[in-house]
Amino acid sequence: MNDRKQVRRNQLIGMIAGMLGGAMMAATWSYIPTTVGWGGAVMWGGVIGLALGSLTQIEKLGYLITRSNNRMFNFLVGISAPLLVIGVLAVVVRWMAR
Repeated sequence: MNDRKQVRRNQLIGMIAGMLGGAMMAATWSYIPTTVGWGGAVMWGGVIGLALGSLTQIEKLGYLITRSNNRMFNFLVGISAPLLVIGVLAVVVRWMAR
């Protein structure tokens, strides 16, 4: 099977499982729907499931940045890169709002 098709399938399965998991957690713990609402619980469950379905791509992102063959290092860099970009954008937006 095509690698891209497999990644998309993993992402879809992860998203659906995450949405179901988010709904089950919201039904079990009453403070979740009061905090983020039912839609937020299902949405964040789907986002987390989608991210877990994309773990192989995260390692590839780290490899593109580092060119290292160390899989754990590539994974950590791949996880950190989007968070760093989001942080920099948050600082820029906050700075421009002054």
